[in-house]
Amino acid sequence: MKYIRAVVVMLVMVTGCGNGVDGGEDVVEKSSFQMPVKENTWVRKETVRKTKSDMFSSTDKAVSVDPALAAKLKKSAVLPIKTQQECSDQANALDKRRIEVQERGGVWHAYERDVKAKPYSNYGMQLDSQTNRLVFSLKHICQNAQEVRLGGWGTQTVQRFESMGKEGYTNYFINLGEVPGDIDRWVRFAEFAIQGRDRNIPYSEIGESLGQAKGLIALYDDLSQRKITDDATLQTFLSEGATLLSVINESFASDPRLVLALQYEKLFPFEDIEGEM
Repeated sequence: MKYIRAVVVMLVMVTGCGNGVDGGEDVVEKSSFQMPVKENTWVRKETVRKTKSDMFSSTDKAVSVDPALAAKLKKSAVLPIKTQQECSDQANALDKRRIEVQERGGVWHAYERDVKAKPYSNYGMQLDSQTNRLVFSLKHICQNAQEVRLGGWGTQTVQRFESMGKEGYTNYFINLGEVPGDIDRWVRFAEFAIQGRDRNIPYSEIGESLGQAKGLIALYDDLSQRKITDDATLQTFLSEGATLLSVINESFASDPRLVLALQYEKLFPFEDIEGEM
């Protein structure tokens, strides 16, 4: 008898709660706004934007850059690019070579397999990550030289932003309980994409970026297969690895095409871009 009474009480409580919701409580509509599904396209998911002190811990060692090699890597031949197809073909060729290197274990593996180079293996990890970033940037700028091309999420974002206006768009997602930082990023993405409708980057200029990248990827490939036999070959390997990393990192700030691609990447990470390609 007590058991039956307990069940009845529970049913009354559940029914009462349900009536409370139906009786006029405001229910905020759940957002149908979904970010694109991410794919694991980076070799490492942790940040690659490290400070020098972060990069070299007590177990890591700094290596000097070779100025002569750095100058040579920066003076690579310009590729004669005239169309988007030619641009994408060249970028995809670099990507294919990058994938081949990383399927062998990347440059990181080249550091790890030699006992004397192993203490410097953070250079290898950084080279693998930054090479990804370089190639993805080039692929992106080839596809978006004349305008910012949008996938499903990007198109929906811009359309909603334009129809609501900045204030209306922001308030809409605030009312849905979205994180303010995310809303701000979506707003900046929409503004960046709208501004990109007037973009017109000559493919001949992208040919400069691709030409330099071709030399960088060639050295990246070479380092991944380098055999270290003595102290001399070790020092050459370490110096060339440090120099390559330095030149790649510098290009992210000095090459206008890469700078533009990375502005987009800050708003819509390339792991998301790859998911929509």
